[in-house]
Amino acid sequence: MSDEDGASNNELLVAACKEDNLDLLETVLSADASSFDINHTDGVGNAALHYAARHGSTGCLEILLYYDGIDVNVINRIEGETPLHKAAAYSDPEIALEMVQILVNGGASTKLRNKLKQTPADKAPSDTHADVKEFLENATLGSMVDSRDIPAEDSDSDGVASDDD
Repeated sequence: MSDEDGASNNELLVAACKEDNLDLLETVLSADASSFDINHTDGVGNAALHYAARHGSTGCLEILLYYDGIDVNVINRIEGETPLHKAAAYSDPEIALEMVQILVNGGASTKLRNKLKQTPADKAPSDTHADVKEFLENATLGSMVDSRDIPAEDSDSDGVASDDD
């Protein structure tokens, strides 16, 4: 798909992520921001982030997450899934883990459920994606900790616990 084919920048954005074409993605993102929608979804509701995750494109994910206004938790219409659901289920467990880390560090929620009530951790195959499941479960637990639940540091600076501790 190219400009000669009459494709819109929205279509090129999605195509770049389907094809893991970083050059095309950079070209689209360097165009006038009014010429495309960073959160554009196709007919089934998949955004560029969904396709990058579905096709194992860590490079596209990283580039997209730097773009202002990107919705890292965009939900598609068919399955009700976020890009994190797609990344967790990716066939190669090492790439899946890398994508999951990129998305979570970019602000993706580990708690959102798809139409089958599955979290991204539920989508990771237990037999092959243990590291992905563990990362997602730890990220979910970490997001549940309130900073007020963490005790304040000891007020004396000698590095030794006081009798009050």
